[in-house]
Amino acid sequence: MPEVRRTQAQRRAETSKALIDAAIETIVDKGYAQVTVKEVCRRAGVSHGGLFGRFPTLFDLVAAAAAEVGKRQRESFVAKMNQLPDRSDLTEVLSLWRSAARDPINAVWLELTMAARTDPALREKLEVVRLEYAAALVTGGVKMPSARGLSVEQVLALGSIVVFCFDGDALSTGAFPQPEQDAARMAVFSEMVGHYLAAHRGPA
Repeated sequence: MPEVRRTQAQRRAETSKALIDAAIETIVDKGYAQVTVKEVCRRAGVSHGGLFGRFPTLFDLVAAAAAEVGKRQRESFVAKMNQLPDRSDLTEVLSLWRSAARDPINAVWLELTMAARTDPALREKLEVVRLEYAAALVTGGVKMPSARGLSVEQVLALGSIVVFCFDGDALSTGAFPQPEQDAARMAVFSEMVGHYLAAHRGPA
């Protein structure tokens, strides 16, 4: 069969994807401070000119990588939630959430969040991703059987607390893993969240 030639638009899209993937991999492997034009281009197999032909600056590439991480995280979490045999099992839901926070790709978001504390331009870019994640959190949360009766504000507040706790857990266990504590900590956290849900749960 004759070889199907890619269009220019397809080639550009593939190059952009390779660069974004390379930026994500660099942050996961080496940290945000090591995201350089040289390192990203080496991993992507793209020339410096190829990078700047797709992204005006390295910062724009990092921002695109952050948006891609948010998209992948949302899609992965929703897919895994849909596979749960019992979505009313609070411990199972929270365990899935913790696993998502500990996924290496979430380290990209955590690294960039830390950097954004002292980088207003990066903070502005990440705010867009954060708001998209919050919207997805509310959309998914109000459909959860265990969240029945909670207002949108309560779902957002509770969901945010869960995210903050598990992001902190991911930071801590990434450096100082304590797998022997996982079950006990999850039991305590599930009980705490369960008490809040029980206090605000609507009628069946």
